[in-house]
Amino acid sequence: MQRSVLSALTILLTVFFAVTIANAETSAENAIKYRHAAMESMAGHIEILSLMVFNKVEPNEFYQHHADALATGTAELKMLFPEGSGQGETEALPAIWEDPDDFAAAVTKTEQAFATLRDAVAGGDNEAIMSAFAAAGKSCKGCHEKYRKDDD
Repeated sequence: MQRSVLSALTILLTVFFAVTIANAETSAENAIKYRHAAMESMAGHIEILSLMVFNKVEPNEFYQHHADALATGTAELKMLFPEGSGQGETEALPAIWEDPDDFAAAVTKTEQAFATLRDAVAGGDNEAIMSAFAAAGKSCKGCHEKYRKDDD
């Protein structure tokens, strides 16, 4: 009996601490680190896809994986810019938080562009893939021009 009470208490405490940790406030510094890592990850998938799209390497069984990862990554963009994460070492411009509706529209456009690319890769039509890849690149460039500091 004592053992089951102790086991139940252990489980309750584990759940309590897990929920407490999961609900912890994310610091601006950690939000920026997370955002940077997510963007670097997407950049890697874009580089890999560009090598395949432009026939620099043979498209392989991971072609779809990289397109899927980009579609998922761009869907995550909405979460990468929480209020208060524009301070510190970040390339994000204040315009993101000054005009959140415009930024949200740009993110939605990018998300749709990468969903189209994902679907084009799944379809296997090289012309559709090239077109979708170009549109996705334009959507990235549009956001970076307006919402990211210049790389000097």
